[in-house]
Amino acid sequence: MKNGSFFVDAQVSASFMKDAAMNAQEGIALVGITDSSVARLLPPPLTLTDPQAPLCYVYIVNIKEPTFAPWYMEGGIGLIARYGDISGVYFLNLQLSGPGALMGAFSGRETSGLPKKLCERIVVDRLDDYAHCFIERKGIRLIDVELEVGHYNSPQTSVPQEACMSGERYVESGGCFVHRYSIGTNLAFAELAVYQYASKTGFDHWEPAAATITMQPSIDDPWAEVPINEIVSAGWMRSDNWVESLTKIYEYPASDIDETMRYLFSGRWDRSVACAEHQHFE
Repeated sequence: MKNGSFFVDAQVSASFMKDAAMNAQEGIALVGITDSSVARLLPPPLTLTDPQAPLCYVYIVNIKEPTFAPWYMEGGIGLIARYGDISGVYFLNLQLSGPGALMGAFSGRETSGLPKKLCERIVVDRLDDYAHCFIERKGIRLIDVELEVGHYNSPQTSVPQEACMSGERYVESGGCFVHRYSIGTNLAFAELAVYQYASKTGFDHWEPAAATITMQPSIDDPWAEVPINEIVSAGWMRSDNWVESLTKIYEYPASDIDETMRYLFSGRWDRSVACAEHQHFE
């Protein structure tokens, strides 16, 4: 067995997360209309792009060829938000499982500030024109999505990703809002800021799909707090996603940090870190 060292070669350190990409993703992506009450989940200064019919975004995929880890499964839920003229997804939480999940979670949290956790089980299942994807953590099925592949929920639906159905890759620019911070003296949160995480996705495959979704409440992972009242679009995809840039766009004054962290808590930690009684035995 080859030995490693706590003191690594300069090339190893210099190569950290260079050209990071989540390649060969396969699974589902969908956009839905949620309830206007989700505005309370957005940390200021972010606002909903459409307060009357707010949009949410969900994906559940198998990331077969990440550049920084073995393969892993990942799913996320977020709200479509804006800051000034910038729009993007504000992810409330992402869940990961599989051999590369630990590195996928640590790298995403430490480098970008993404609200990632590890879960017990993510399933991405496809058989002919039926697909079934779900995420389970602590015995709770946070989200369960069934797809009929071949048509949308509404026959009027059309999405840009369909451009790849002609056989040519369709590249979409996008991104999300992330929060980065430090933990200073007395374990107090400090240096909190919003960053624009810009990325591109290259779609090589897209099939329209009609989705049916169920969610269960959880004290640690409250995905069900975002009801999906109507499916705008859903599809089965194969794609690559890569990071373009990470740019600070807003820095919180020190007086706002503690209040803002209340919005960020559940996406990153379980309630056990803030209570005395937290046993679980099986």
